[in-house]
Amino acid sequence: MVDNVKADEEVVSYLLNDDVFSGVNRRDLAYILPHVVVQQFSELQTIYTAGDAALHLYIVTKGEVKLTYNAGTVKVGKNEKFAMESCTDFKRYVTTATTVTDVTVLKLSRDKMSMLFANNSGIKGKFFFSLLESISCSQDNISLESKDVVTPTKEDEPSKDDKKGEHLKTTGWALVCLFSPIAVWLGYIYGLEVNAFLFLGILTATIGMWVFKLVDEFVPGIFAILSTLCLGISPPEVILSGFVSDGFFMAMSVLGLGTVLITSGLSYRFILLMMLKLPKSQFGLNLGMFSLGVVLTPIIPTANGRVALLGPFLNDIVDTTYLKYGGRAATKLAISTFAGTTMLSGMFITSKSVNFAVLGMMPLQIQENFQWLSWFFSALVTGIITILIYSIVVHFIFKNNETVDISEAQIKKQINLLGRLSFQEWATLMGLSLFLLGILTYSLHKIQPPWLAMSILYGLLIFGTLKKKDFKEKIDWPFLIYLATVVGIISTMKSVGLDTMIANKLSTLFYHMRYNFNLFILILSAIIFILRLAIPINAVIVLVAAVFMPLADLAGINSWILGFIILVLGEMWVFPYQCSYYMQFREVSLKKKIYDERVFLSFNILVNIIKIISIYASLPYWKMSGLL
Repeated sequence: MVDNVKADEEVVSYLLNDDVFSGVNRRDLAYILPHVVVQQFSELQTIYTAGDAALHLYIVTKGEVKLTYNAGTVKVGKNEKFAMESCTDFKRYVTTATTVTDVTVLKLSRDKMSMLFANNSGIKGKFFFSLLESISCSQDNISLESKDVVTPTKEDEPSKDDKKGEHLKTTGWALVCLFSPIAVWLGYIYGLEVNAFLFLGILTATIGMWVFKLVDEFVPGIFAILSTLCLGISPPEVILSGFVSDGFFMAMSVLGLGTVLITSGLSYRFILLMMLKLPKSQFGLNLGMFSLGVVLTPIIPTANGRVALLGPFLNDIVDTTYLKYGGRAATKLAISTFAGTTMLSGMFITSKSVNFAVLGMMPLQIQENFQWLSWFFSALVTGIITILIYSIVVHFIFKNNETVDISEAQIKKQINLLGRLSFQEWATLMGLSLFLLGILTYSLHKIQPPWLAMSILYGLLIFGTLKKKDFKEKIDWPFLIYLATVVGIISTMKSVGLDTMIANKLSTLFYHMRYNFNLFILILSAIIFILRLAIPINAVIVLVAAVFMPLADLAGINSWILGFIILVLGEMWVFPYQCSYYMQFREVSLKKKIYDERVFLSFNILVNIIKIISIYASLPYWKMSGLL
């Protein structure tokens, strides 16, 4: 091999004139264009041998290649493809490829073409029949078994991590079976009603399955629903309330909008335009994704919705800029994307529905004084301090020498390849604009955001912009089930009185709230952290606010400050199961191993500490403003 160079204008011409690639969606061609490599081989050089892993497809642009198989040979010349095993279910090459002359080829990797196969039905079949046609004289020698028969290697053997995971699961199941009955017994000893201590046992088992990752995240919620219904602990309309909740329909609608944003190609077009304008560096990419998340925070009133929109952007950027999967640069970009969409939720009253719930618990005069702008300016110092500390910590922890490989000329070629906005892109852009405009003008039309989003989703479906296949396969239905079951669990906790019991235990902290507010913040952080191990974010925020908000005036504390602190602290989490929108983010990005989850979760602990520091640092500002 002589050299590797990036794809140029001739590559676009070859792809558009190819009998298979010419039928591929332009958006998908634009996606793979940066990953096409022009590679040169010398005369009589072996490119691959039969039995090698089928990892690449080749298109000859110059020279001749000989393919050798059991029954003979075939020669491949200019504009012809070979190594088509990589585009089928075959795991290994069934031929040996050797150059006859000096050869120049276009090389496409198997994993980068997965999107082509997913979005363009029939492409795999064309490659398969092309493969059979090229070696038709030995077709009888190719059995279906050749797709799956692979020589065992050390990689196929269970790793130590796999064995460790199995031991952890065994231990987890044992602890679930042990602590669930103990929880029931303790509830009985404490004097809880029958339904309350039975549900306490179910809740303990559910949390145990989440903590030890014994099953997929949505399965424990289904267990909780089934157990509750079978034992008659609460009526179906209570435990199943999550499936008719505003949050469920909001999440489903935003996920549908996010799906159209991706399948239409509008998201990829936006990414290309953003990369064209931003500085061609890691700093530019991180600043862009973080800023985009912050801009969306006050507009889209759910963290899950913001993650649904930006998560796919992250994947596209990492692929387009050739950042190393799981490397420090890609992990840093993942953190910037997630932090931008979630870290400043408390700053904007419209960022989450639970913010309005906390506002509703404040005295009427406070509610009138703390609308959108006054809320924002009162929280602004906390937000600025959080961003500053976060930026410094990220800079020093994620220092790396990885370069961002962005060619402005190549990006322009990709944009040109996309062509003009398609009908699907225009429809998506209009739907997204109407959604954002509807949220911003809510005070005029009074249509709740979930039903506004649902109306737009309906429009996308009725006009065929969102296809049935995409609606069925690309919306994260397991996540929606998880979300609905969590809401049902919260409702059942209230139904059986577990929330009242917890509230009664917390009310004894009034003394610290009144006489030592600094210590009270620390104690409140610890309480919320403990509650968050078992109870979802919104439920903890509402529960803690319901306990302490009525006591704020008696303690001489502005109820907005207390409510804001509860909102900020309530967002803290350590384990993935505690945070539904992180689970959604992980589902979108981690399945491709975009980032290092261990590093991500470790950094998230620092983010929790940063939030507490920012609250303490804001106390002097609140005192100067007369709020404290």
